[in-house]
Amino acid sequence: MSANKYPEAHKLILFVEKVPFSAEEKARLIELLQTDGMTDESTGAVHKALSALPKEAFKDDWQHAKFMMDLGTLLKQWQLTDGSKNFKHSR
Repeated sequence: MSANKYPEAHKLILFVEKVPFSAEEKARLIELLQTDGMTDESTGAVHKALSALPKEAFKDDWQHAKFMMDLGTLLKQWQLTDGSKNFKHSR
């Protein structure tokens, strides 16, 4: 079993698999996350793709809102984790 090259991107990959993207869009986003990991460009691409989905692609408005909130949560967790690497944790 090979190790995940970008473990921090794993949650976002699982998120992309749940969202009702087209098969081609899912494959493109997952490939982007697997090759580049979590970057501003890759997370921006996921956000842009999610925002571009029509409301009819979702079961209802609540599902659309939930996916938007879940993406926001994942991005904030990544930003906080990435930002905490700039501090010394010796205390």
